Formats: sequence, C-alpha cells, structure tokens
Amino acid sequence: MDIADEGDICRVCRSEGTPDKPLYHPCVCTGSIKFIHQECLVQWLKHSRKEYCELCKHRFAFTPIWLILLVCWFVCPLSTL
Repeated sequence: MDIADEGDICRVCRSEGTPDKPLYHPCVCTGSIKFIHQECLVQWLKHSRKEYCELCKHRFAFTPIWLILLVCWFVCPLSTL
C-alpha cells in the first residue's frame, strides 16, 4: 500500500493527508483518484455496500485503524506509542 506524497488528495473529501489522517492506496487506480483517507473509504463502503472499487474493480485492501491500534496495544512497547 503506497503512502501519499505532499499535495496528493483524497478522492472522496478532496483533502490532503495529515499525520493523524494519512492517505492510502487501497486499489489499483492511478492518477488523481489513487488516494483516499481510511475513514472516507469506510464511509463509502457503508454507503455503497460494495467491497471493490467501482472504477478498477479491485477488491479494496486495507487494515482498519482500530485493528492496527489494538495489535499495537498488545505488541508495541509503550515507548513507541
């Protein structure tokens, strides 16, 4: 999963990524629609009720942030949090 460069924007909300809301590349789309915030993708999946990108037909691949935090809580030393 690619991480966005400065100036890249979310294909849903059109905002740039931030340290607390980074942009991800969960499908094989390219260009101006390549990146999306995880929260925007989750909302879109709830709304569309689809598990794949309607443009490239690739099944979305991402790890929900709550799962990352849960795993890190059990595995990561406190000094890394």
